Amino acid sequence: MEPYTLVIFDFSGTLSLGAVDFGKPDRLQQHLEKSGLAAIGIDTADRYWRGVVNPTWAKASRSATGFKTIAADYIRSQGLSKASRKSITAALSRFVDAYLHCSHIDPKWQPLLAEIQQAPDAFGLVATDHYAEATIAIREHLAAVGITATAASGLKGPQKQTPFIVANSADIGCPKAEGRFWQTLQATCLPMPLKKVILVDDFGLSEQAADGYAQPDRITERIAATQMALGEVLQVVPRIIQFRIEGEPADAIAATVQSVRKALQA
Repeated sequence: MEPYTLVIFDFSGTLSLGAVDFGKPDRLQQHLEKSGLAAIGIDTADRYWRGVVNPTWAKASRSATGFKTIAADYIRSQGLSKASRKSITAALSRFVDAYLHCSHIDPKWQPLLAEIQQAPDAFGLVATDHYAEATIAIREHLAAVGITATAASGLKGPQKQTPFIVANSADIGCPKAEGRFWQTLQATCLPMPLKKVILVDDFGLSEQAADGYAQPDRITERIAATQMALGEVLQVVPRIIQFRIEGEPADAIAATVQSVRKALQA
């Protein structure tokens, strides 16, 4: 069997800049109001990030329960709202649905994704630290740019070709910086043997500053831990391509696509 090249893409902040744009202060405020979260007390960006998202992230990104339920439980337990549980859940549901709807994949990634899907010796994987609700949405956004994808959580043995695989930390139970994430994928869906591993990821750099995931020290730790986990589990030194927006997003995507193509040809 010919060895494969595994190409891994992060989702939010890399393939999807819509997810990041949703969190910009002005847009976030609009969605807090439109969803009804503002009306129940989560009425500012600070209360959203520091009051709800950051304290629930570790649990919600590792659980199949979903952010809607975990956040509703937290809001109630901390007395952040006097509204009924039903009202809190309804507002969170509208908010999360709007967020996932806006998390589209930038079409400039499409040609590269299609090339990987069509290449007989390449295997495409979207690996994300996210909420349980995101898995279906990511598959739908991939389909919108012509890429068929299936969830890693539904697979029982190594896959040899298309479609792309979507691996979500919430489905696996741990973040992708941990070896267990990659051990699970190795056992359930990754093709073997591997000759090359390429990871394209912003590691949180694209996220809003108020998001705890974007703290500089955590980004540095995440890069090192992810690189180590990949190398130790897959026994291939990964080629890390960090997605960085230093000017126009379109230019950043174009430069990253070029880097990936060079890595594929090396």
